[in-house]
Amino acid sequence: MNTTTSIWPPAKRQLYWVATVLVVTTLAIATSIGLVPRLHLLINNSRLVSLTLFAVIWGSSLLALVIAAAQPLHVVRWFWALVLSASLGASQLYYGISGSEFTVYDILSLWNARHETGRALERYYLDLAWPLIIFATSLGAMLLFPVPRASGLRRALTLTAWAPLVPIVMIAGVLSIKNGSGAQALPQHFAPLGISAVSMLKVATRPAAPRDRLTVGPSGARQIGSIVYLVDESVRGDYLDFTPGNPYTPKLAAHANRFVNFGPAASAGNCSHYSNALLRLGGTRHDTIRAVTSNPSIWQYAKRAGYRTVFIDAQATTHKIASRLQNFMTVTETRNIDRFVSFDTADIASLDFKLLEVVRQELGSGEPVFIFANKNGAHFPYDLGYPRARARFGTGKPALEKDDINGLISSYRNNIAWTVDAFFDEFVTTADVTDTLVLYTSDHGQNFMAGRQTHCSTTGADPREGLVPMLALTGQPDLRNRLKAAAKTNWATTSHFQITPALLEVMGYNKTMINRRYGASLFEASSKPARFSSGDIFGLFSSSVNWNDIDLKRSYLEPEATALSATIKVAVE
Repeated sequence: MNTTTSIWPPAKRQLYWVATVLVVTTLAIATSIGLVPRLHLLINNSRLVSLTLFAVIWGSSLLALVIAAAQPLHVVRWFWALVLSASLGASQLYYGISGSEFTVYDILSLWNARHETGRALERYYLDLAWPLIIFATSLGAMLLFPVPRASGLRRALTLTAWAPLVPIVMIAGVLSIKNGSGAQALPQHFAPLGISAVSMLKVATRPAAPRDRLTVGPSGARQIGSIVYLVDESVRGDYLDFTPGNPYTPKLAAHANRFVNFGPAASAGNCSHYSNALLRLGGTRHDTIRAVTSNPSIWQYAKRAGYRTVFIDAQATTHKIASRLQNFMTVTETRNIDRFVSFDTADIASLDFKLLEVVRQELGSGEPVFIFANKNGAHFPYDLGYPRARARFGTGKPALEKDDINGLISSYRNNIAWTVDAFFDEFVTTADVTDTLVLYTSDHGQNFMAGRQTHCSTTGADPREGLVPMLALTGQPDLRNRLKAAAKTNWATTSHFQITPALLEVMGYNKTMINRRYGASLFEASSKPARFSSGDIFGLFSSSVNWNDIDLKRSYLEPEATALSATIKVAVE
């Protein structure tokens, strides 16, 4: 019997019950990471199935937490209190260090680096205070929870002692179905346990190889002083118009002679996190799973070549769910990044221009720099990505319904006009690229077909999901001439997989080594048909990669996209 409450009158016992239930559930909600932004994202994107599942997992988690805390058998209560509180404390520690939630790939990375636990504790011991407070608070709240006196309720609680397994299994199931994602903003008493369960299962069935050490350096001199690798968000290649005087991207067209345009290109993947991982981690077409899990990162190559490394994350916080590390980036990867920049409080429409300020600052530093920058670009909802006063197309009302193709395309055109057209107008007129190579692409395209996903389809992906731009910009004459010749030869045939070998060649690495490991670069014609991947690229949930064909010579532009000129609201500047 619980002596703390057994001598209390019924009214006080009930009040104590209510108070402890509130403490336990409030702690779960208060320690969640990005709960409100996650709800905002699901609602704004009309993801009703995901929203329902999210609510079910949250509801079952809170109920399971109360059941665990109210267990009449002390050994059972202590077990769940320790396990669930440790999960919560660990998540708070990791978030305090990295600014991110645990993911399957973080767990795997930590597992592979478990031999450095001692060094990690030496480095981060000052960060332990808050997680320990959270752990102790959760543990105390669960252990001080009143034991029910009614025999029927005690029996029911004993029979449901396994209840905390339900949300853990549900979270693990979501991760398995969604290829390792889907655990964002879920209760931290349970999410790390579900993630760990899936991760350890993958470790047991498919051990992850450690990433290869970079043992070779450049064999020649760098061909360029600095490199800016711009990866946009959701920008489709055929929505950039270089026709003089066009109403869609007229400023881009006015600066056409500054760019080397490779035409429409194929993305590496049709989902942001997969494409970005492939771009940063040296993914290849011919051996994708081994390459993306084992090849040295682009940061390692850049540092070995003498570049200072900078990562700029201009993704809106409403899109990235309050996590500092996105797109499968891990703490281990950041060790090779000299400067990490993000904009957590900036207005969404200003994010890409904040990014540009950092780029100009770095290029003006006078030292060789390699910049990998994630633009905010055209993430849905498109209307949030540009100032309302700069809208050129449509009715001026937000396009909130995915089935409203005319409204969506109008909003998308408005977004591109701001985040690409206006952005590059400022870029080329204010940034000094005399001794700099700028490579620009997007993570994936967009599909506006009613009843289909705009991107991230795991099977049967529409080609538009993998249709991206491929542009280069440099003031270095020899390199510019090489790029122009390559673009003429490879017009509308290139893919993301040709970028890494091109960058390594420019950094001065041996061409034979590059071709053997990564295949053809942008400077060479690729013999492979254009394709993009969808779904798991790490071999965690499948032994093979799912590939989708795309015909880069074909026009995929929707009729609605070319019928907007009559609805222009303001004159093109």
